[in-house]
Amino acid sequence: MAYRALMVLRMDPDDADQVAAAFAEHDRTSLPGELGVTRRTLFRFHDLYFHLIEAEDDIMPSLHAARGNPHFRKVNDEVGQYLTPYSADWSELKDSQAEVFYSWENPR
Repeated sequence: MAYRALMVLRMDPDDADQVAAAFAEHDRTSLPGELGVTRRTLFRFHDLYFHLIEAEDDIMPSLHAARGNPHFRKVNDEVGQYLTPYSADWSELKDSQAEVFYSWENPR
């Protein structure tokens, strides 16, 4: 099974285009491929932002290691203007990650 992570933050719905543009620019760099990201999907629902990251394997260790990468810092700074943590207790990326509590797959 592929790896998936869903990040949840707050975002003004009017900022969706700017966030999408920042990730579109970022996804043209080599970093997503280097991290193993195979797909990124952004969703919004009212003032909530959902960021679904898909990969073959868990990318969180690689993502933490990439924090010093200029491409990572650039997209983080850009989207950081528009996104805020869902919880006041947020201190790092894993604090935005939704927890899977049920999963089903069609056996076909």
